[in-house]
Amino acid sequence: MAALMLTAPIRIKPAGSDTIRDVVTIHDANEILIDWPQARRGPFYQAAREQVQAALDGKATAAQAQEAFAALCDHAGILVR
Repeated sequence: MAALMLTAPIRIKPAGSDTIRDVVTIHDANEILIDWPQARRGPFYQAAREQVQAALDGKATAAQAQEAFAALCDHAGILVR
């Protein structure tokens, strides 16, 4: 399970929410992606989705998935710095 841990939490504040969520595992990122609004799915979403799934399947590293997921969150404006 440690291989699926992110090197550092990704802090996000989902649109319309006052709550900050810490994403600490690839499984957490996957849950966020499953619930991602259909209308906001584009190239950044697709790249993150592919990397997260590849990490879950053991075909990519957690770091690769983390980078793609963080890029998506930054692009969407929900990344908390």
